[in-house]
Amino acid sequence: MTEHYSKYLTHSLVLLVLTLTLAGFQGNVKLGNKVLIESLETDSLRYDMFLLEDDNGQPEGYMAEIFTPVCHTNECYPVYVNFYWDLLGNYQRYDVPEGELLTKLDHVPFDVADHDKLQEILSNERSLLKDYKIEELVGGTQTAAVNGVDAVTGATLKTIKNEVIYGAVYSCYTLWHLAHGEMAAIAKAYTTENYSGDQLLKFLESGHYPYQYWAIDKVLAKGLQKDEKIAATMLQILQSDNIFLARHLIKVLPIEVFSSKERQLQLWETMESSQYRLQMDLLDKLKTLALYPEIQNKLFSSLKNANPAQQRKILEVLQKQTNLHKTQQFQALEYLEEGKWVEEMTELLKNQDKLDGKIKKTID
Repeated sequence: MTEHYSKYLTHSLVLLVLTLTLAGFQGNVKLGNKVLIESLETDSLRYDMFLLEDDNGQPEGYMAEIFTPVCHTNECYPVYVNFYWDLLGNYQRYDVPEGELLTKLDHVPFDVADHDKLQEILSNERSLLKDYKIEELVGGTQTAAVNGVDAVTGATLKTIKNEVIYGAVYSCYTLWHLAHGEMAAIAKAYTTENYSGDQLLKFLESGHYPYQYWAIDKVLAKGLQKDEKIAATMLQILQSDNIFLARHLIKVLPIEVFSSKERQLQLWETMESSQYRLQMDLLDKLKTLALYPEIQNKLFSSLKNANPAQQRKILEVLQKQTNLHKTQQFQALEYLEEGKWVEEMTELLKNQDKLDGKIKKTID
């Protein structure tokens, strides 16, 4: 094990010295498409963490070259593994450096099924492994000596058996906490400290919902929704297949985004093609806006074919409008004379800032 560790450390130090020389000690160390952003060396853990860039020098994720010994009952298993995260520190995948192995009890190498299972375990950010200490999962020294160094204690076997690989409990536990612990936090913090407007735009366009939620929050916190390109990109999200993201977005977008007639027409077109739940949210948003006559007219026209719940929402939107054009005022009067939504249409007309004189005489 000492020889393995020495080999890893020597290689890393040579790489570090070389890249520092090439970079001239200017900022973070860079080699090819990797930028060294963090290094750690302790008795129990060693890693170099890199920002990964695409061919255009744009950030695309993080990776860490990790060494950690797994030691129990005076026996150690060296673990060399590379982890990969997205730009917000969400675990993506792992691989094992060439020439290295992950092993179970008695140095039995992981087979394909074990690697598939480990990937499944590490991908579960809500794993029960987060709720345990390692001592709760594995018996003490005496138990381990009898049952094997990675035996699960009987008390927790039923609870976590689907969260671990038998014979590799320590490894599963250690690697899960590495995948979702401090290094993941470092990755997210680095992106938070170094993102640009272009990066926010790419996040919004990515279709990757963690990026999109994060970017929306940053855009609104910085007031960047005033940027035409960013605002237009966010509005495209309303037409995406992710109903949850679209509903979140329409609730948090400031009303100033919809101050123009073009934006309001786009909002209406989105509503016409949206799922029912989003349609109701869009009507709630319309209720907060001073609408252009074109939208007011569409609301009046849609009343006849709407279901009762939609009709109530549409009427609520219309009742917030105090600047109805004469055409819409006579449309309201027509509904009133037909005996449709009498109370609502009467109140709507009486609330107008400039009610047509003929209509006023009719409803007085």
